[in-house]
Amino acid sequence: MTEADLVRALLAARDRQSPTPPPTRQVAGLDLEGAYRVGAALDRRLRERGYRRAGWKVGFTNKAIWPRFGLSEPILGPVYDRTLRNAAPVAELSLAGFCAPRIEVEVVFGIEAGGDAADWPRPRWMALGFEVVDCHYGWQLTPADSVADFALHGALVVGPRVHRAAPGFAEGVERLDRLVVRLSRDDEPVAEGRGSAVLGHPRAALEFVPRLRPRFENPPHPSGECVVSTGTMTALAPLSPGEHWRVEAHGVDLPGLGLVLEE
Repeated sequence: MTEADLVRALLAARDRQSPTPPPTRQVAGLDLEGAYRVGAALDRRLRERGYRRAGWKVGFTNKAIWPRFGLSEPILGPVYDRTLRNAAPVAELSLAGFCAPRIEVEVVFGIEAGGDAADWPRPRWMALGFEVVDCHYGWQLTPADSVADFALHGALVVGPRVHRAAPGFAEGVERLDRLVVRLSRDDEPVAEGRGSAVLGHPRAALEFVPRLRPRFENPPHPSGECVVSTGTMTALAPLSPGEHWRVEAHGVDLPGLGLVLEE
C-alpha cells in the first residue's frame, strides 16, 4: 500500500466510523515524516470538503513517554470549525460520527491569528477544554500512527473563556503548572490531573505550533484568532451516549465545563 492508498483508507474509516489497521502496518516503513505527509493530505482533503482550520492540537505532551517512542517534541494536528464546540458552561455532543471516542481534559488558549512568533507565548484568552479523541485502529498508540490518523482529533469543546483583560489573567497563566483538574462522569470521580503534566507548563505547548505547522499547507486563517489545545492532563477515558461529564479546576481561577453525550 502507498501513502496515497492510506489516505483513502483513513478517509473511508472516518466516513464509515469503522476500524482500519494501524497506518504503520498498512504502509511499510511509515515513519513520523511519512505520517505527517499523510496527515497533511488528509487535512487537504477535509478542506476540499469545506472544513476550515480553526486552530491546532498539540499531542504527546507528556515528556516521560518520549524516550519510549524516540520523540524529542510533541506532535501537531489541525482543529476545524466543524470540530470546535463552545460550552457555556455545558455543551452537547453527538457520538454518531465517532469510531472509538475517548475524552481528554486540556488547557486551551486563543492566539492572535497571523501574528508573528512573539505573539505565541501571549494568549488572548485561556479556558478548560475537552478534546474528544478518536482512533480508527485501536488504542495502541504510536506517534506515527497517531499523526496519520487525523492526529486522533475528533472534537474540541472549549469552556467559558478567561480573557487577557480579566483581573489576574497574567498571574493565572503563570500558575497553570499548579493547576489541578478533577474529572467526573455522572457525578462520579473518574480522574485527576495537573497542568505540570503538559510539558511542565501548558503554555510551553504554544512554542511548538509555529515550529511544526509548516508540515501542513498554510491557507489563510478564516478568523481573528487561532485556538490551541495543549495536551491532556488526564488519562483517556472511553465515552458512551447518555453520559454527563464535568471538569472542575483548582489552583487557578478557570471556570469548569460540562459535556452531555448524545447518540
